[in-house]
Parts: sequence; C-alpha cells; structure tokens
Amino acid sequence: MARQSSFIKLEGTIGDVTFYKGKNGYNARQKGGVPKSRIMNDPSFQRTRENLAEFARAATSSKFLKDAFREITLRSRDLRTHNRLYSTALRVIKSDPTSKRGERIIANGDITIFNGFQFSYNAMWESTVFVPFTVDNGTSDVTVNLNDFVPSKMLANPQGATHFRLFLVNAAVDFTEEVYRSQSIVGPEMPINITPVTGFSLALTKLGLAGHTDFYAIGVEFLQEVNGDFYDLNDRTHNAAKIILID
Repeated sequence: MARQSSFIKLEGTIGDVTFYKGKNGYNARQKGGVPKSRIMNDPSFQRTRENLAEFARAATSSKFLKDAFREITLRSRDLRTHNRLYSTALRVIKSDPTSKRGERIIANGDITIFNGFQFSYNAMWESTVFVPFTVDNGTSDVTVNLNDFVPSKMLANPQGATHFRLFLVNAAVDFTEEVYRSQSIVGPEMPINITPVTGFSLALTKLGLAGHTDFYAIGVEFLQEVNGDFYDLNDRTHNAAKIILID
C-alpha cells in the first residue's frame, strides 16, 4: 500500500491502481487477486463456484422475503436485518437434503429455520412485550390470542409513547417462482396505562395459494397522541416483530 503525498488527492481507479481515503489519509493500492475468468473456469475453483452460486441464491431469497414483509420492515428493523435474513436464508439452502453442492435451493430446505426470526435486535419481541400468547392455526384462518395484560406493566415502552398497536402480517411466498402476496391486520390504538387489556386477539384468513409457504409475524409499534391524532415516534428502534408461524 502506498500513501499519496501530492497536494492533489485522488479517489477512484486508474488502470490497476485504486486511490482511496482511509483513516490515515489518502492511499493507493494495486489491484490484485485471482482473475474472475479463472475463478469461473478453472477446475481448482469448483468449490468456490458452488459456494458463489448458493450465496447468490441466499441473497436473492433474503431480499425477496424482506420485500414480502415490507409491512413489518417499515415498522421494525435494524441496520443488519437484511444481513441476518441473508444468513438465515443461507442456512435454509444448506439444509437442502437432496440437491448437489452448488445446486441447493431454498425451496428444498428446512423453511422452519426462519421461525422465530427477530426483525430488530434493538427491540426483540420477548424483551418488549412480556405477554404470553397462543397461536391457533386453524383450517381457514390463523388467530393469535394474547393473555390479559396491563400495558404500563407488560410493555417496554419508549419515552414519549402514549399508545401502542399490535399487528399480524402474513406473507405467502413461492421461492421457486419468486412471487408473493401479503396481508396484514393492525389492532386499534391502545393507551399505555393501568387499564387491563382483556380478550385481545388478531386473526387473518388463510390465502390458500398453491405452492406458497405462509409466514406469519406478530409485531408492536409505539405511538404518541397529540390532540386526538396518533403519530409514529421519530425513533422506531423500540418497535418489535418476529416470525411466529410457518405453515
């Protein structure tokens, strides 16, 4: 690595030399590494090509699933949500028990590995909502029933929040055809006070799409009431959501 000493500081690539700004100033380095053509054709890089193929499928599948859950990622996510989805998708691909290395696909893998996925590590469901719930996976619908609870005691609500909403999202995904449909239900705005919430449930009718895997995720978002209107908090890092059922 060389350091630039000229009064003209360069950034970018000229020929085989890349100029860049680092923590110690402006530097320059020569391009190196194995040529792409060799990686893609040399028999000694067969394992590398196999890995690259599966990495690419994991990247595509994770972005696809993130898009399918856009209703949640608009409300609850962290800076590494996509990376964590990618890592989980790669684990699913590697669990494919039938395909050869480099040809494994997410549709043949253990999709249940996604179950329990937290959309935000800043606000995990279990450390935000301290309310037990049950999931009723019926023939025609999925219902989430929460135990009775006192919001001010059972929610880790952020400063400035006066109300909260619970929501349930269903993403029906066909990884092979790369198509999906999403639906959601959002509960009413409820005050964060000592009044008990009783008999609360959220339900969605199953889409019943052939060839699709149904993901269900529950979430909570915090709001502030001002003169009768409800506003999202500027800081959404306290909103939590996680996948609770894969059907």
